[in-house]
Order: sequence, then structure tokens, then C-alpha cells
Amino acid sequence: MSKKSKKSKKSIKPRRVSSTSHIGGKKTEISRRPTSHQSVGGARKGKKPIGTSSEQPTPAPTSLGVAGAVGATAAVGAAAEEARQARLNQLQSQFSDLQNEMALTSSNAELAEMETTLSLMPTELAELRTRGYVFRSFLENKIAVLSEKWTQMQNRVTTEVTRHQRELQRDADAAERALQAAWSGSSTQISQAEGTIQTLESKVRAAQSAISAIYAPLKSNIYQTKQQIEEIKQLLDWIDEASFGLHPAEDPVAACRAQYLEREDEGPEGILFLTDERLIFERKEEVATKKILFITTEKEMVQEMIFEVPIGQIDEMKASDQRKFLRRKEILELFFAPEADLSGATLRLINADNEDWVTLIGRVKSGEIAKERTAPKDEEVMEAISEAPTKCPTCGATLSTEIVRGMREITCEYCGTVIRL
Repeated sequence: MSKKSKKSKKSIKPRRVSSTSHIGGKKTEISRRPTSHQSVGGARKGKKPIGTSSEQPTPAPTSLGVAGAVGATAAVGAAAEEARQARLNQLQSQFSDLQNEMALTSSNAELAEMETTLSLMPTELAELRTRGYVFRSFLENKIAVLSEKWTQMQNRVTTEVTRHQRELQRDADAAERALQAAWSGSSTQISQAEGTIQTLESKVRAAQSAISAIYAPLKSNIYQTKQQIEEIKQLLDWIDEASFGLHPAEDPVAACRAQYLEREDEGPEGILFLTDERLIFERKEEVATKKILFITTEKEMVQEMIFEVPIGQIDEMKASDQRKFLRRKEILELFFAPEADLSGATLRLINADNEDWVTLIGRVKSGEIAKERTAPKDEEVMEAISEAPTKCPTCGATLSTEIVRGMREITCEYCGTVIRL
């Protein structure tokens, strides 16, 4: 192609597609001009280029695309394998836990604790008797019966534990074989292993429940008796620390924490004592003695008797519950005889049942509580009370005060002389 012809086409700048041809042993470039059906640089307006398709051709896959697809497949496979391993590890852990539980160790631990608690009771009760507690005479016999029932129950439990362990071992062997197959098997085998382990678990739970059902009633009675002993110990500790003393031959019966309500929800807290002669409320609480910006920095213990009333001067009792802010308050209302120093008292019992206290006070007042004594009252003291004077030794006036249970003194209404009984 001549230089002249190149210059004449220079202004049009046609797209040249060159190809190489070997002519006479030499490389010759062949220039191809657009045909009359093609515009320079592309198709004519409104026309599609000849030999082209309206759809874009699908590109041939490259090495990068193939590698990406392979990588994605590998990632999916790795995730699936990871999930499989996690599932198998979970099953293995669950199976190991069940193997430990098959020994029924939780039941064995409870039985050991029950045995220890029961074995200490006779000594603990004997110590409380030495300290002067003379009521609840049924406790000695109750502990003896519990010990007898314990021996019978222990033999039965041992037999049942052995039987259940033997049955559970067969299910455990089947679960272990299924789990071993699952480690090298398919998802179906994993599901089968999961099923056998779930079956084993349900049987272990059933065995535990069956064993517990054998000793549950005895367990309840042992710990109920233990609580009674703890209540007596707490009573005697509070008596030792009290700001008042007991009368000669006066014996404590029960005590609980309480609040003496002077107004709706206000009043001192302390201890409510019941003896075979009196009902006593002693304030015993820490009060702030110094505050800085409403923050208590110093406290002191305040301990003083708020009231005492002979048990025979309690005319009426009323137990009621007050519910406030989802909490229930055990309220005990007491109404005293006209001869008492106080017309009545309202108490909020803390960690105690008000109906139980109504019953207990009634038993003391009626004298029925004496049936629970382990030792009789001092006869000399009782004779002195029964021989109460009928005349005032000071002014000679006739004493009309009725002597009721728990009274240890009377006051002459004429001269004020206090006469001790």
C-alpha cells in the first residue's frame, strides 16, 4: 500500500485490523478496511453490525474463576466437617457425663449427708437438754425411729442401686458402640448414636428419680427434725444473750425474730420469746449513732425489754397476712386482759408462721405444753405460787387480783406494794 493512499485516508482514521501473512517468505501485514455495511468505528445508526449477535457472548472460564469455585467448594466441605466434628464431640461429652451419672453418685452423696446428719442428732439433742431445754420430749423417740427407718431404707436403696446400674450398663454399651460407629460413619449413623444416647439419658434420669423416691420421705423427716434442733439451739443462744433473766423454774419454749409495730410499718425489731409462764418481746437491733450525708458511719446495739405479759393474761390472738409489693407479712395480733400493763400488741413475725405461734401460745396457756416436758416443774416453786397471799402484807387490804398462769408477782391496788409469789 503506497504512502499516498495512506495520506488520503488519514482524516477518516479507519479501524485497522491487521493480520500477518507469509508471502514469499516475508511477513506482510494486511490491513482490512470496514465494508460498506459498516460505519467507521462501529455500525451505522439504527443498524446492527453484520456478523454480530444481540447477546453478549459467554466468556470462557479463566483459571482464576476455576480456582475460586474450587475454593468455595472446599470451604463448604470444611464447614460441614467442622459441624460434624462439633456434633460428635458434643455427643461424646454427653455420653461421658452419663457414664458418671450411671453410678448414681448424686443419690449416694445425699444418702451420705443424711446419714451424717442423723448420726449427730442424739449428741446435739443431749447437749440442748443439758443447757436446760425441757420441752419437745418427742424428739428422742423421733430420732430413734428415724435411725431404725434409715437402716431399713439403706438396705433397700443399696439393692435398687445395684439393679439399676446393671440395667443401665447394657444401654451404655449400646450407646458406646453406636458412638464409635458414628465417628467414621455417615450422618445417619450420627443420628442413630444421638438416639441411643438420648435413650440412655432418659433411663438414667428415671433411675435417679426411682432411687430418690425411696428415701424422699425419710429425708424430709430427717431435715425437719434437724430444723427443730436448730430452732432450740437458737432459742437457748438468745436466752443466754437476753437483757432479762428467767424466773426460778421458768422454762423457755420457743422464740423467733419479730418486729413490734408501733405504727403501720414502723417499730423496733427484736426477739419474741415464749416461756411456760410469759410472752416477752425484747428489742435487739443495731441503730445508727452517726451519719454523714445520710450514710451511716457508726452503729450501736440496742437491747431492751419492750413488754412482758403473763401467759394467762393473753385474752385473744389473731393471725393475719398482709400482702404488699408481692411480699407477705406474718402478722400476730395480741389482746391482753385489763390487769396487764399493756392492752395489746401487734407483731410482724420474721421467718416464722403466725398460725403456728397462735397454736403454741394456746397450748402453753392451757397447760397442754406440760405433756412435752422431759422433767417436771420445781415442786417448791409451784407450792409457793399456789399459796399466794389473800391480803396485802403492808396495808392489810384484801387482794382481789386473780392469779393466772405465769404470774410471779401481784401489786396491791391500794398501797402499791409488789408482792412476789
